[in-house]
Amino acid sequence: HWLNGSNKKQPVKSRVAAAGWLTDVDNGAGHLLARVIANRIWQYHFGRGLVTTPSDFGTRGERPTHPGLLDWLAGELIRGGWKLKHIHRLVLSSHTWMQANGRSADAETVDPDNRLWWRRGAKRLEAELIRDSLLEVSGRLQRNMYGKGSLDQKSNRRSIYLTVKRGQLTPILQLFDAPDAMQGVGKRNESTVAPQALAMLNSPFIRELSAGFAKRVRPDTKTPLGDAVTSAYRLALARTPSSSEKEAMLAFIKAQTASRKGQANAEELAVRDFCQLLFCSNEFVYVD
Repeated sequence: HWLNGSNKKQPVKSRVAAAGWLTDVDNGAGHLLARVIANRIWQYHFGRGLVTTPSDFGTRGERPTHPGLLDWLAGELIRGGWKLKHIHRLVLSSHTWMQANGRSADAETVDPDNRLWWRRGAKRLEAELIRDSLLEVSGRLQRNMYGKGSLDQKSNRRSIYLTVKRGQLTPILQLFDAPDAMQGVGKRNESTVAPQALAMLNSPFIRELSAGFAKRVRPDTKTPLGDAVTSAYRLALARTPSSSEKEAMLAFIKAQTASRKGQANAEELAVRDFCQLLFCSNEFVYVD
C-alpha cells in the first residue's frame, strides 16, 4: 500500500527521518548509538564488551564495567565523523589490547573473571574465520570479490560468500557456533564440545585441506623435514617453533612414517598428519 498514489515516497522519508534521529547527537539517539557501536567494536576484538549485554543498554541490561572509557570511545566516534577505522585503531593500539595473558594471584583474588581487564584473555576465532584460516593456510583461499554465493562448504571462496539457507546450514560453521539465521544475535555462544575436536581429526574436508597444507610446506622430498616443520609453524601459527617443539614434531613425523611400512608415500602422508595436527591445536583457533 506504500506504493499507491501520493504515499509512494512516504517510506523513504520515514527512513531518512529515522536515520536522522538515530544519529542526531543533540536531540536524538546519537550518543546512545555511538556507545552501542563502540561497545560492539570492543566486543569484536576482546570477545566481551564493556557492556556484556550488547543488545540491551536498558535497565535490564548489565552496567558497563568502564563507563568513562565507553563514553570516551563513543565521543571519539562522533568527533571522528562516525568512521569506524579510527576506533579500531585506538583499541588495537591500546595497552589493554597489547597485554599478555599471564596470571596474577593478587589480581585473580580481586577480579577472578577479568572484568577489569588486567590481562588480555584468549579469544576463539569466529566460525567463518576458522574456515577462512583453514583455506588460507592450505593454499586454497580465493580472494576474488562479488559474485554468486555457494552452499558448498568446500568452496574456496571466503565464508562471507557462503549462502545462508536455514534448512541447509554449513556444517563446519554450525560446529563452531555460527548463528542459525533464525534471529539476530548480539553475542554468539562459544561452546567447547567433543564434536569440534572429532571433526578436526576425522573430517574428510579437514584431511583434504591438510594435504594442501603439506604440499605448501614440503612440495617434494628435496625439502628437509626440519624446514617443512618451521614453514608449517610460520604459516599456521605465525611463529617459529621452539627447539623442543621442532624435535617433537620431527619425532612424530618419523613415527607416523614408520607406522606405514611398505607404503611408497609413507613420509608424505606423515607430513600430512603433522599438518593436520597443527590444524587441531588450540593455538590455531584461539588468539592469545
